[in-house]
Amino acid sequence: MRYVSLGTYPIRRPIHGGQLRANAIHRVLRDCGWETHHVVVTPHRGARREMEAGDLFIELPRSFRKKMARRKWRSDVATAEFIARSKSHRREIARFLDDFRPDVIALEQCWLWPALREYVEMCSPEARFSIVYSSHNVEQQLLAQEAAIPGAETDLWSARLAADIEADLAMKADLVVAVSEQDAAYFRKLNPSVAVAANGIWPREVPVGLDHWASRFAGLRMALFVGSGHPPNVRGFLQMTGPDLGFLSASERIVVVGGVADQIRNDPGFLRYRGADNARIELLGVQDGATLSALIELADVVMLPIVEGGGTNIKTAEALYSRKPVVATSFAFRGYEHFRHWQNVRLADKPEDFRDLLVQALRSEPKELGSAGVAQLDSLLWAATLQKLPEQFAALPRRQRQAMAVDGPGGLLPGLLRRMGLLRKS
Repeated sequence: MRYVSLGTYPIRRPIHGGQLRANAIHRVLRDCGWETHHVVVTPHRGARREMEAGDLFIELPRSFRKKMARRKWRSDVATAEFIARSKSHRREIARFLDDFRPDVIALEQCWLWPALREYVEMCSPEARFSIVYSSHNVEQQLLAQEAAIPGAETDLWSARLAADIEADLAMKADLVVAVSEQDAAYFRKLNPSVAVAANGIWPREVPVGLDHWASRFAGLRMALFVGSGHPPNVRGFLQMTGPDLGFLSASERIVVVGGVADQIRNDPGFLRYRGADNARIELLGVQDGATLSALIELADVVMLPIVEGGGTNIKTAEALYSRKPVVATSFAFRGYEHFRHWQNVRLADKPEDFRDLLVQALRSEPKELGSAGVAQLDSLLWAATLQKLPEQFAALPRRQRQAMAVDGPGGLLPGLLRRMGLLRKS
């Protein structure tokens, strides 16, 4: 069987959560004998290097990227605006789909739905396929939360755009795949055909550089924080740990890995305390998987200071699978509630309590997991969380598409775009 996904980023070498999830779905399907491809529409030129043979890459032209920068659009919002306006690129996607003849077409997030919706209405009578909305969160709720944060790049127009696109897609999809029961409950109000496939992880890579890092952190107790440069990661860290890290002793360190490190380093609040903080934090930045494995091996605690966001957090699964003590907010355990009362998990939602628990974890020895606990960790692997998807996708109806009538002059797509607010003056 054939599967194609449409998204706004490449997935061949995944780094952030959306890439990791999309990549995992492709891997699980391929392991079951499916042929899969990916379509990317993005403003990021370097993404072309991350494409696999046979995939489709569409780069937003320079003129549109300038417009995107002027209006300070998020890249995913800009992609939706671009693809809705560019008939030639919608045709390019349509030709790719006609040639590949997929059994299942999945939207990784909602942003390319305007292109797929037109294809649904205009495809040849011989085409038989199903549509899946592969949801990572309730996009409209996430953007509305971000728009309410002072100084955030997301505006209310972006949130309204997400609401219109996402709701239309969710209602028209043959299946919505959600990451948690909370998200599924929302989507079932729009479509009864909803499945839950939780976020997961792959087993860690073999550690590299253990001796180097062990020497660097010799005699120290280490709390590990891993995160991308996504602004909520920075806000959560600064809110739950301070910017002032004076609550840690001279022999305790917070080690920060990922794009979040640069964001913390340049934060005005952190800069005010950098004299004291520099002795208690190591901002290592982005590291490869083998190096991250070494740092997890050496860590005494894994911390999850997550206070906002949507969907669920892959970092929570990674923290649990590390077999290390975990200090987290209850918000970080969305979708992983069955692990909340697990041994070596400490939860706190007030900053002062979070810091106290972090110190306690750094100054005590963890309890060893029994065989039952270790076995339970296997439920966090992608092979387990996504195991039902190939059968669910194969069972979807492959029916001939019918035109989806949209009120408004100028035809179906213009009517839809007008309702979405995409046809407006430049």
